[in-house]
Amino acid sequence: MKLPQFFLLVDDAIVIFLVTLLGIRFHQTDPSLFARLPYTLFPFLAAWIIAAAVLRLYSPTTASAWNQLWRVPVAAALAALIGASVRAWLLGTPLVPIFIAVMGAAISVGILISRSLFILAFGSHWSNRENG
Repeated sequence: MKLPQFFLLVDDAIVIFLVTLLGIRFHQTDPSLFARLPYTLFPFLAAWIIAAAVLRLYSPTTASAWNQLWRVPVAAALAALIGASVRAWLLGTPLVPIFIAVMGAAISVGILISRSLFILAFGSHWSNRENG
């Protein structure tokens, strides 16, 4: 995996960590915050990486183009459904549709912001270097 792709993967992981942390912090104010963090973070991160890979979000031509950002909400929706399903199974709780929608929207917004910043900073340079 080349450096920009690794950077995107790490950036995505940071975004999903922050979304998860904010969500748990919003709903739980007791010390068990970090005890529940892995049950949300790891299923959603794994589901995101799979969905992003399937939708080619780590490919230079996709990751560096504004007109390819539509893939982010699609991947976030898939990741939210898969991640919430795995989380519900791990915790032995019911699958809650509003949780899927909120996590999908939050991941989508966070990654759209970070990918937009990536395109502004590196997009044309990275795609030109890879294509030329």
